[in-house]
Amino acid sequence: MSISASTLVVALLGAAGALALGLVFRHRPRVGVAVWLLVVALIPVWTGVTLKFYFMPATVVAMVLLVFVKHRLGELRLGLPDYLMAAFMLSCLAPIVTGGATLSTAFVVITSWLFPYLIGRLVAGLVGVRWLYGAVAVVFTVVAVGLIMEMVTGWNPFLAFPDRNPDLFSVWGDLQTRGAVTRSEGAFGHSIAAGSATAMAIPMALGSRFRPWLRCAMAVVMGIGVVLTVSRVSIAGAVIGVVLVLFLLRELAPRIRAGLILMFGVLAAAALPFVLRTLRSAGDEATASAGYRGSLLDLVPGISVLGMSPLARKSPDGKFFFGTFRSIDSQLILTGLQYGWFALILGLLGLLAAVLIVISRRGTAATIAVVAQIPALATVALITQYADFFWFVVGLAVCGQVSETLARRGLEDTAGDLANASAKLSERASPDPRSGSLTAIVSRSGDSSGRGLLGEQ
Repeated sequence: MSISASTLVVALLGAAGALALGLVFRHRPRVGVAVWLLVVALIPVWTGVTLKFYFMPATVVAMVLLVFVKHRLGELRLGLPDYLMAAFMLSCLAPIVTGGATLSTAFVVITSWLFPYLIGRLVAGLVGVRWLYGAVAVVFTVVAVGLIMEMVTGWNPFLAFPDRNPDLFSVWGDLQTRGAVTRSEGAFGHSIAAGSATAMAIPMALGSRFRPWLRCAMAVVMGIGVVLTVSRVSIAGAVIGVVLVLFLLRELAPRIRAGLILMFGVLAAAALPFVLRTLRSAGDEATASAGYRGSLLDLVPGISVLGMSPLARKSPDGKFFFGTFRSIDSQLILTGLQYGWFALILGLLGLLAAVLIVISRRGTAATIAVVAQIPALATVALITQYADFFWFVVGLAVCGQVSETLARRGLEDTAGDLANASAKLSERASPDPRSGSLTAIVSRSGDSSGRGLLGEQ
């Protein structure tokens, strides 16, 4: 196969740019993560490159970051969440060997799930979990401001980005409406993806190290952005996240709780009429959408033990179906249909473990963000950059929980050592039952002439 001169030049320039970027990331990992977050949040999926497979912009930057950054793998301490996530990823990739999988499903797991997860799990150890919370807060405050401006002006600037993949642009390049309202979606190509990703950022903004008033302000701006996507499941995810932070995040100061209750109470009072009015004007659209998602449960019996469901088929025009369904608006069901019961059960176990950790008030802000997305996982597929950001937050949650567990064990070990040392000192200083007094013990430790440490007896 011959390669044109223009393609070769573009490839060489791209390789040189990736190398230069990689060298910066190697010495400045925080810059690398910040660039990746900005690409996820502000670069649409249809602006990527095709090299047999289609690589989204976020995937390209993730590959450069993971190849060049110093991971310190030798210092990595693993915990039970690490093993659970490894088993989940392997169960998704195993069907490519055993049969019952396609190259495209394996490619999605590697590029949109595993790569972002590794950024959250590995790079967080280099730059700091709290620093990452702050970076996420800043980036998604910018996203939220963009969502607000989009609603005010009625203009989405990201649709002007070059559609290097016309098929993807035809799917994600149209603005959605609900009733008479054009829904904000930013660079995410879908209002639900924009709303759910922004909702995930709210708990992390509240768990960052910014001043309390700034954390609250960022969270409220993000909340407004979520409301303007007019996505019910995104709004629900934001509400659940804020409630869980208010009542179950131990590190949150009382004054921040009070400020959040006040500010989000005002936001809810202002947003509720807008949301209800929009849903009423949409007529039966919301009811039909909920009914469609409910009918997806009919596909559950068709899930295989491992790999692709036998319900999968490709139409003569190349479109993929499961039974009669073209689109599967439930990531939980879609995971089972594409990767089998093993993957689905492991994923559900991971979510259950996260819920139990949060309920026990041991959850980090990232873990709360993941738990708050469970309604979205049940009713929405991981689409566009929402998939990358979700798995990044999962990796960040695993990193934070494992670090906290190890720190807690370290404190317990230290406390145990101190207790043992104290007990030994107490034993040495306790009265000898044969002498009946502490003075006798001390006097016997003197010299042979009978002159003890307390002087002559």
